[in-house]
Amino acid sequence: MENTKVLAFGEVLWDFIEGYKHFGGAPVNFAAHMVQCGREASIVTAVGTDKLGDQAVEEMTKLGVGQDFVQRNSHLTGRVMVFLEEGQPTYRIRNDVAYDYIEQSGIDTAKLNEYGAFYFGTLAQRHPVSKAAMDFIMARGSFNTIFYDVNLRRDAYTKEVIESSFGYCTIAKMNDEEVRVLSSLLYESEMSQDDFTVRILADYPNIDLLIITGGGQGCVIRTRSEHYRVSAKMMPVKDSVGAGDAFCAAFLNTYLRTKDPRKSARIGNLVGGFVVSESGAIPIYPEQFRRKIEILSEG
Repeated sequence: MENTKVLAFGEVLWDFIEGYKHFGGAPVNFAAHMVQCGREASIVTAVGTDKLGDQAVEEMTKLGVGQDFVQRNSHLTGRVMVFLEEGQPTYRIRNDVAYDYIEQSGIDTAKLNEYGAFYFGTLAQRHPVSKAAMDFIMARGSFNTIFYDVNLRRDAYTKEVIESSFGYCTIAKMNDEEVRVLSSLLYESEMSQDDFTVRILADYPNIDLLIITGGGQGCVIRTRSEHYRVSAKMMPVKDSVGAGDAFCAAFLNTYLRTKDPRKSARIGNLVGGFVVSESGAIPIYPEQFRRKIEILSEG
C-alpha cells in the first residue's frame, strides 16, 4: 500500500515584492500545494524566534502544512527581495538566516518512516549545517520517491551540492535555462537538453525520471525508455512566483498515484498555469478547480 505522506526539506521565508510581504520559499510552497492537491505534507525547516518566524508558523498552520520537523533558532527568519520584470522574478536572498541552521539533532528519525516521498531543492543546502541535516535525513529515511527540484539561485550552490543532490534523487526537475548552467558546471561545456539528460541518466543510475520545464511551452520528460514533450495551455501571466513549485506538487501527487509521467506532467502544467494567472505563490484553488485536479489525478 502506498505511503501517501510527503516530506519537504528547505527554506521558509518571506518574499518582499513591490512593497508587499508574501510568505514563501519553494519547499513550503510545494508542501502547501500538495495539501491543496489533497495529500498530507510536512516540512523540515527552521525559522527564527522573531516576529516573521511567528508569522511563518501561523501561515504554515493556515495552509495545513505539518510542522513536526519545524525548528526555531536565534537567527533571523529567511527573507528575499523579489523584483518583477514582465512577470518574471529576480531575487536578492539574505544569507545566514534560520533555514541555514537546520540541526540534524532536532530531527526525529522515527517520524521519518511515516513519509513515503521526499522533496528538496538546492538553496537550503548552501550552509554546512543544513547540508548536514539533509545528508542525515538521506542516510536514515526510507523514501520510495525522492524529488529534487534544482531551483538554482545565484551564489547559492556548488558543484559538490549538485552532484550529491543528483545522487540522492529518483526524480529531478529543472528548467531549460538550468540545463545550460548545470551542463557547464558538471561537464564543463554547454550541452543540448538531449545530450545533458542522456548523460545525467548514465551517470546517476538512481534517477528514473528527468523533467525539464519551459514555462508556457510545457515540459520535456525523459525516462530510461521514453522521451517526449507535454504541451501546456498558455495563460495570462500575473506573476510566475511559485508556479514551478505548484507544478512539482501536482506532478508528484499524480505520479505517486499513477506512476504515469505523461499524465503527471499534464496536471503539473495545468496547476502551474493556474498559479501564474493569479497573484502570489500559493493562491487558493477554487473548489471546482480543486475537484478537477482530484479527478484528473486519479489512477
